[in-house]
Amino acid sequence: MVFQLLDKLMFARGPIGITEMAELLNEPKPRVYRHLASLRQLGIVEQDSQTEKYRLGARLVVYGQAASEQFDLRAIADPYLTRLRDATGESAMVSIATNGTALVIATADSLNNVCISVKPGNRVHAHCTAQGRIVLAFTEESALNQVAASEMRKFNASTICTSTNLRQRVALVKERMWDVAEGEITPGISAIAAPVFRNENTLAGTIGIVGASVNIPADPPIALVREVQKIAAEMSERLNNHSYSAVFSKTREGRRRS
Repeated sequence: MVFQLLDKLMFARGPIGITEMAELLNEPKPRVYRHLASLRQLGIVEQDSQTEKYRLGARLVVYGQAASEQFDLRAIADPYLTRLRDATGESAMVSIATNGTALVIATADSLNNVCISVKPGNRVHAHCTAQGRIVLAFTEESALNQVAASEMRKFNASTICTSTNLRQRVALVKERMWDVAEGEITPGISAIAAPVFRNENTLAGTIGIVGASVNIPADPPIALVREVQKIAAEMSERLNNHSYSAVFSKTREGRRRS
């Protein structure tokens, strides 16, 4: 019945009262009222204080935006994940930016006999993962402030878990447009990630690789970083963003000077 309520509100030309909604749905008024009251508490519908009629709530805009962002990345992710996996030999992963951290939505597992991977649906720790720190670097500063002010979990001696160290690393991430997390949660397991942007430099998410620290050290080979950034750049261009042009221009300039 909830979806029927939302459908009626979506196609209505204006706010709808309980009596009208009950007639449209052919349901008892008390039942309609209970559902609308629950949806109102969640912010999914709003009630006009004067007419007491109902309309769709602002929270649905947030849901719609999140769904749009996830759909955009998930819809285009597969070929890029496969290419990154094949180019690096490591498991590749795509995450979206959500609620101040990253949520893994798609992966391409390594073809090695021993495979290190992550499961889609994994919401990473923002302070001690490459994907999470990228989200902190390229979204609202309030997200960074909130994490930096919190009690960040220390998994081991490698974990970045102080406000000063986190802010320094996030500043570096913003400058170089990639990050690495080497054994910060599980010793021996590392990840590199780069941001994926849409339109006017809005962060859509990240793409990266995960594998053994012996293959992805704390100071990774620049060639490995560039493989990740190259795919991130192509995904960003697919989403109408060209932020990586400056990154690769600097790389070409540095080669000419050397």
